[in-house]
Parts: sequence; C-alpha cells; structure tokens
Amino acid sequence: PCIQLNVLEAFVSKLRSQFVKQEPSFEVRAADGVPLEMLTEEFIATEKVVEGYLRAIFDDAANDGLQSNIHTDQLAGGFSVVWVRTDYVNEYSFEQNIIVERVFDPTMTFFDPLARTSHKGDGSYCGMLIPYTKERFAQEYGEKAADGIKFQNSGAIGGFSWSYKNQTDDIILVAYMFEKKSKKRKIVKLSNGDVIPLDNYKELLSRWDDITQPPAVLDERETDVEMIVHYQFCENKELYYEETDYKHLPLIFVDGNSTLIKGDASTSQGDAPTAGGNAGATQQMTRPYVYNAVGAQRAMNYAGQTISAEIENMVMHKWVVALEAIPDNDKYLPAYTNPQEASVLVYNAFDDKTGQPLQGPREVQRTQTPPIVENTFMNSVQTIQATLGSYDAQQGNIDPSMSGRAIMQGAMQADGAAGPYLINYIKAWNRIGQVVIDLIPKYYKTPRSLPVIDMDGKRRFQIVNAPKSMQQEQAQDREQQQQGDMNFDAKGKEQQQSVSLSYEPHTLQLRIEAGVNSAVQKQIAMDQVVRLSASNESFQAFINERGLPYLLDNLEIRNVDSLKVEAEEWMQELKAQKEAAAQQPSPQQMEMETIKEIEM
Repeated sequence: PCIQLNVLEAFVSKLRSQFVKQEPSFEVRAADGVPLEMLTEEFIATEKVVEGYLRAIFDDAANDGLQSNIHTDQLAGGFSVVWVRTDYVNEYSFEQNIIVERVFDPTMTFFDPLARTSHKGDGSYCGMLIPYTKERFAQEYGEKAADGIKFQNSGAIGGFSWSYKNQTDDIILVAYMFEKKSKKRKIVKLSNGDVIPLDNYKELLSRWDDITQPPAVLDERETDVEMIVHYQFCENKELYYEETDYKHLPLIFVDGNSTLIKGDASTSQGDAPTAGGNAGATQQMTRPYVYNAVGAQRAMNYAGQTISAEIENMVMHKWVVALEAIPDNDKYLPAYTNPQEASVLVYNAFDDKTGQPLQGPREVQRTQTPPIVENTFMNSVQTIQATLGSYDAQQGNIDPSMSGRAIMQGAMQADGAAGPYLINYIKAWNRIGQVVIDLIPKYYKTPRSLPVIDMDGKRRFQIVNAPKSMQQEQAQDREQQQQGDMNFDAKGKEQQQSVSLSYEPHTLQLRIEAGVNSAVQKQIAMDQVVRLSASNESFQAFINERGLPYLLDNLEIRNVDSLKVEAEEWMQELKAQKEAAAQQPSPQQMEMETIKEIEM
C-alpha cells in the first residue's frame, strides 16, 4: 500500500510552536569609540527610541508573523531571505516607512558566491527574481519593454526562462539586483568630536542660528563610502537604475544549519559528474532541521508499508479440509462457511466410495511477519528522536517518578540540537537591525510619530524630529510640571518630549539575543519566586511591596498587558495614599498638641 507515516512534521511543528513564545531581547547602545561628550541625554533618548522602534518593527503582530515565518523557512527549507526596503506611508503621502518583510520565494534569490558571513552582507551583490504578469509589466515599464518577449520555454539557459505561461497568464520574471559601489567623499572632524561628511557640515553652517559659534573643523580627509546601486532588468533589457541611500545590501540571508561541501576531481557536488568544468568547487549546502532523519523516516514508511501489506493480504480462510470429508447434509455446512457462529464441526471420517479413512479438518496456519519488520517500525520513532536530538517526546509517557519540575526542565533542554537554527536566526536579525539603524536618519527627517515598544512591553507612539520652537514649548511645559502646575493636552495626558533622529548611523550599534522569556521559563521563574518568598521573609516583603510588575511580566494569561497598566495605576494610587498618610500627624502627636494647647 502506498501509505506515508510522517512523524517528522510533528518535530518541526513542535519547534515552531515553542518559537512563538520566544521574545528576542534588544539592546541599542553607543558604538565603541564614540566620544564621551556625545553621550548626552538627547543621545541616550535617541538610543531608547531606536531600540523601541526596532521592537515594534520586529513585532509579529505588526508584520504578519514575520519572525515565525522566517524560522519556519529555516526548519523546513534550510534557509530564508529577508528584504529591508522603504515605501510611502500611503498613496497620498511623501513620508516613507522602513519595511522588513520575508521574500515570498527564497529559492528565487541569488547572492555573491564570495560572501563569507552567514548573512552574506559582505558580498558585492545580491538580488531576487519577481514574477510579473504581462499587464502589470507593461503598466510598470511601458508597452515597448514587453516587445519581443516570447512566453515559452524554448531557448532557456540551463532550464531557466525569463518568461513562461502559467495556466492562462503570461508571466515575466524581473530581476531586482543590488550592487555595492564605492565613491570618494570628504569627511571632517569637528571640535565637538563629531565626524560628518563635508557636505553635511556646509549644510549645518547654512542652518546655524544659535548665538554660540558653530563647531570648528579640526581635520579633514577623503574616504571611500559604500553605496548600493539598484538595477531592474529582464533578459538583456535594463528597466530601472537608481543610486540609493543604502549603505548595506537590503537582502539578508537567514541561514539554517548549512555546511560547506567540496566535490572531488570528477564531481561538482560529490555525487554527480561535472559537465561545466567546476570540479572541486566549494558549495554551501543548506539543510533543513529534519534532513538527517529522512533515512529513518523512509525506513519507518517501508516497515509500515510492509506491515500494511501483510494486513491487506491476510488469509481469511479458517479451515483446511478434504472435499470428501465435508458432509452433504446442509445442516453441517454453516459450521464451515460461517465460523463466527458457535457450532460443532462435523466431518466424514471415511470415504463413502473407497472406505479409506479421511483426515479431519485443521485450522489454517497464518505465516507470521518477520519480527525485524515490527521492531523496525516500533523503534523508528526513537531513532528519529535520537537523530534530531529531541528528547522530550518521552514525557508523553506516564512515569510516576518524573516530577512536574523535571518535565519543565526537560522541555527547556530537550531541543538543544536545534540551537544552530536559533543562533543563525539571531545573527540575521542583528544584521537586519544594522540596516534599519542606517536607514532611520535618512528617511525619518520630518516631524512625525513612530510606534515603539518599551522594554516592559508597553506599546506607545513617540514624537520625533519636532522643530526647535515646539521643543522649547515642551521644555516650558515640563518646567511648569516640575513646579506643580501640570500642563495637560486635550486628551488629559502629559505632553511628550520629542526626540531627534538625526544621528550618524556609525555611532549606534545593536545587539539582539535570544530571549529567556518563553512560556516554560516564565512558569519556572514564577515557581522560583514563590519558593524564595516562602523561605525568605525579606524577599517576600520586597515582592509584596515592589515586585508586582516582575510577577506580571512572567504571567501567561489573557489581557496581561491591560492588567499591567491597571496594576501600575493602582501602585501609583497606593503610593500617593501612603505619602498623604505620612504627612498626617499620628494620634500620639495629636494628643501631645492637645495637651500643649490645654496647658497654654
């Protein structure tokens, strides 16, 4: 029987479900070598806003499950590709947003073979193929661009064709290629420690309206500045050319757990004859999570098919009997034809014609399936489990000696073999963050509001790049607030301080690490807090007084974000009540004052 017993999908799905609970931790800080005089309050505020904006970009709720989809590509396909691009906010806007999205088909991308880093950002070029319908292609590039394109596979190079028919639609492949180029540019070092391009310094002088003197130029030199050139072409037609503001390649390769292989003198991939003369070439082989367990899965399928064939071909006959031994009387025939009914099996002991004794009926002996088939089938799951390095499947068995704490610890440590996929995922996200940090000051120049997610998980909008006049008004409002004259806007909330995003990208660096706040780890953290509170009175007092936000942060319930907001407001009200109570005199003080008044 052509049946499949796929158990590999369950291991991949388990890792996917565990990854959903992971929350990578972000940290944006000043780059190494940044002068101390640059580490002002404004610079630190910019760090926090950029960090919160990166959390908002990478949030799965805002980008259609981007992180989960990429990790699924890693596990099931061996790799994925992310595209960092910019686009207008809407069709009537002149402002652009930075967009991070997964390439729809990672197999239709290409990278520089000489790239060495895991994200391939050190390569000289990268690109992807995007399918266009003939109508959309003509609308985007003009009717003449589609002239001469034949929608058939004839003349394809190595099986590849730039155009083809997809059912009733004519499809044209357009290559988006991004290439690194360098150009000479003058940079200057200023007296305040900044290093900026000379053109930016001239623009700074033209807009300088402060009473103080602008920073003086201490030194200048020429440097090579990398830029990305964007091409779009089809066959031998160049359709688009642009010199972008990008410094890094916008396509980021998200490796799974690949390895480098080298063919021998007669093969290109170690197992196939070489036709193109690239014998001995080193190639990157991408491997999905279940790659090494495919053989065990096939063995399980084959054993299961063998067992199913035995069941399908099972002999249903119950008796072997000589024809002469069967009685002619219809009264005794149902015992032979319907063995499910309880009856007595009657037979002729002697042949009526010859008088020779006849052998009695005997049961049909079924041939047993070889034990190796059943053993192979039963042990295949354990073999697959050992091959993948996933050991928590045994927790489904009821074992009285296994405690709940042991089960939780096992769930955390069971998938250590899948660590390379998470490590390469984090490497790719660090690269994506670097590209985004480089683009923020180039595309977010006007006053606007950006979505940010703070370290405690709160979502809000931050005003950025407000004019100086607005910032001065906000400064006056803050002074009034500090003096007790609270100034509120129409919504009744405190006015927000604007943050400038006009920083130099090389002054910030990003570090993204795997988060430690999965569902199982949160449960373990709650258990530790409970046990520490029970064993230490000082710790219990601290948790009761100030530890509520930490307990809620490790809580997995519905609407926990709203609960955090309500809890914070409640703690502020409780603090205000305690301060008011502290200012009121105690009964002893009131009694003493009453006695003094009577004596006077």
